[in-house]
This record gives sequence, C-alpha cells and structure tokens, in this order.
Amino acid sequence: RASYSTAAMPPEPPNPLCHLPHFVTGTYTRNATFLDDHEYGRALDCFVKGCADLLLTDDRGMMLMGKRKVHPQPDWWVLGGRMRAGDTVEESAGRNCKRETGLSIAPSRWQFVCCQTMVWQFRKQAPAGNGTADFGVIMTAQITAQERDAMNMCSEEYESFGWFVPETLIAPGADLKLHPVLHRGVTELVRKKTKDKLQVAVLETKSDAEVAALVRQLYGKTD
Repeated sequence: RASYSTAAMPPEPPNPLCHLPHFVTGTYTRNATFLDDHEYGRALDCFVKGCADLLLTDDRGMMLMGKRKVHPQPDWWVLGGRMRAGDTVEESAGRNCKRETGLSIAPSRWQFVCCQTMVWQFRKQAPAGNGTADFGVIMTAQITAQERDAMNMCSEEYESFGWFVPETLIAPGADLKLHPVLHRGVTELVRKKTKDKLQVAVLETKSDAEVAALVRQLYGKTD
C-alpha cells in the first residue's frame, strides 16, 4: 500500500480559511521533461494549467502589481506563472518570485490568499487564438524595505510595475478598473487580515461575541 503524507506543517495549526494543503502519496520522482513550443501549445489545448500567482506586500501596507504586455492578460495583473510538477504551491510561488523580482523568499513565508479557475480567449503561445485554461492560486508574502530596494524586475512579459494600496483598488469608484480575478484576489488579500484575527480569537478562546463580530465582518454587514 502506498504511503501518504502532507507537506511539512508549521508549528502552529494552519488557518483553515487561508491554507491550501499539499498531499504526497507514495514516492513521487520529479523529472526534467521539456516541451518545445509546439508541444507546449498542444498541451495547453488539452490540459488545465496550474499557476502560482503572487501579490507581494511590504512594510508600508502597499501591494505590487505588474502591467503585462502579452496575453492572456495584457493589462494590470498579478506576478507569477505556471507551477512545476511535484512542487508545493509555496515552492512554485518562490520560484516564480525569484524569476520575476530577483528575490528569494522561503516557502515558509508564503501564505494562501485564494484560488479560482479561468479560461482565456487568447494566450502568448501559438496559435494564440486557441486560448488557455488555468487553475490559479494566489499567494502572498510580505517583504522588507531592504528586499524592496533589492528587487530586479523582469521585463520579459511586463511593461511596468507599480505599488498600490489594496483597499484603494477595491473601493467603490476606484480609478483603476481591475480584471474580476485580480479584483477578487485583492479583496481576499484585504479580507485575510480579518481571517487571521478570527483564527487568533478562536485559538485564544475569545468570547463568542468577539468571534461573532469578526465572522460578521467577513461575511455580513456591520451596523
């Protein structure tokens, strides 16, 4: 019978509202299979691609986005890209972050924000009109001022980058109109603060009234 396990867990219990577990059954062996452009295009026609996307934040409460110049989303978007077989989403997030910002961020610093499925009319790879289907996971990590100053942004797929206040981006009447997936990601990034407070309140056995107030803040309307 094959053995199974989950990826290494942090010393404290993960927040079930902000956690994406990774299960390993048996012994998985990574491979170095490479697909040329034609093969990769055919693969995109047949399979849903897994993506580990990034919303980096900093000590000022700002969030980083990139303005892409290629399909499937040639506009403001998250950083990131496809996952590799065998990686945890944290490992893929770290690899994508290293490629696009030059920063090495350990897997333990990444936190889950949200996930969603997406289909796109166009893609970067030929034939562009065949589009692509993705399963995207958005992760976040807070970087230091020193790391922010040391960033070396990749311009291969982006024409510019910018730091934004997340709450401003999703406020009614915001100047910048976000793609619905990006809007959801930023919204969940903002809501994550309340989810983290809720977990602490439960673990510290706060009063039912305090817990209920946080749940209402997440899922309902306050007076």
